[in-house]
Amino acid sequence: MTSCGTPPCARTAALVSACLLVVACRTEGPVPPDAYGSGVAIETPSDRLKALNALDARVNAVGFRLSVANVELCPRTGPITGLLLHAESQYADYLRAAAREDWQLKGDLPGVAAVVPDSPAADAGLRVGDLLLSADGQSFMGGGPVGAAGFDGLSANLTRLTDALQDGSAELGVERNGQRLTLRLGSVPGCAYPFQLDPSPDFYAKGDGERVFISSALAALSPLDDDLAVVLGHELAHNILDHRAYFDEVGLARDVLGNWGVAPWELVRAERDADRVGLFLSARAGYDPARAGPYWRMLSARLPQLRLVQWGHPSAGERIQSLEGVAEEIAVLREARQPLIP
Repeated sequence: MTSCGTPPCARTAALVSACLLVVACRTEGPVPPDAYGSGVAIETPSDRLKALNALDARVNAVGFRLSVANVELCPRTGPITGLLLHAESQYADYLRAAAREDWQLKGDLPGVAAVVPDSPAADAGLRVGDLLLSADGQSFMGGGPVGAAGFDGLSANLTRLTDALQDGSAELGVERNGQRLTLRLGSVPGCAYPFQLDPSPDFYAKGDGERVFISSALAALSPLDDDLAVVLGHELAHNILDHRAYFDEVGLARDVLGNWGVAPWELVRAERDADRVGLFLSARAGYDPARAGPYWRMLSARLPQLRLVQWGHPSAGERIQSLEGVAEEIAVLREARQPLIP
């Protein structure tokens, strides 16, 4: 997917042990209203949180399906639950009070931001707004007075939850509307590349070898889950194909030049491979691969720069033609009842 800026959370998010969890992105400052999609009324911090949470929940749900359906193709796997967790301490000052009021968050304690339907988290009975207090009898760290936004406290708690889930499940102590509950959380094997939403008005998505990022603006521009799966499947394919490590090996001063240090034909080849493999990944997860062509036509209409060949990226027209060919290939395999192996 074309990147139009550096994802802010790619610079700030701690790479916590979140193969089983997806952590809502920290927001470091006020985000322009156009980061949430057109037609969305954004007036208060609470409005911003609700809009972000709706996008976060969609990314989490599509990412969960992609991860479970393609576990056999992923070189890195682990237990996943369908939970989207966050904490008061990750939010900047202008959102923190609303996060505390809307979700009853407290310091570093993990709170449930979203639950994927028909996931282990849903089967456990977890709900949005629940606060996790302990795992297998070990209390999570609550943290002291919250200062600057950060992930360290939440990261430590997620590590504790990861450890508790190593045998496949964990007994959770949960606070819900002032009541204390005990719930058993299970997990399923999945691709260990967490999906993360970045609040940003820029249009980008990125697979960095560890995670999959998508900006809120691009997620909002993908109103159908089948369309969102085209983007997320493409970025997951970059991770599965280990493109980041390959470019680090063949590129020139990648830590300074980024993709400008990689030959453009190498980047184009990687984009074509990720388009093909990504569409197979989305089809294996039950999403409609025939949406890829119309989706890219919509993107190129809204973002005219995509119509041109860019550094390391094919033009939208070339991608549409190629993706429609892949969709036809998938249809033939399905008709013949053959496995969808890219």
